[in-house]
Amino acid sequence: MGGVSPDGRQLWLTGRYDSEIYGIDTRTGKLEARIKVGAGPHGMAVWPQPGRYSLGHTGNTR
Repeated sequence: MGGVSPDGRQLWLTGRYDSEIYGIDTRTGKLEARIKVGAGPHGMAVWPQPGRYSLGHTGNTR
C-alpha cells in the first residue's frame, strides 16, 4: 500500500514482508529512499504536514 506526496513528486510504498518503506520519484521511477521500519508495515498514508505519516489502517498519526 502507499500514497503520493501532496506535490505529486514522490510515491511512498510499504514493503509489508520486507519491513521497509520505499520512496520513488514519480517523474523518473527512480528509487530515492529505502527506510527500515520494523515488522509488517502496511496501510501507509501521507499528509502534507512534514513528518506526519501512518503505518496502519487505524488512522493513527505518528
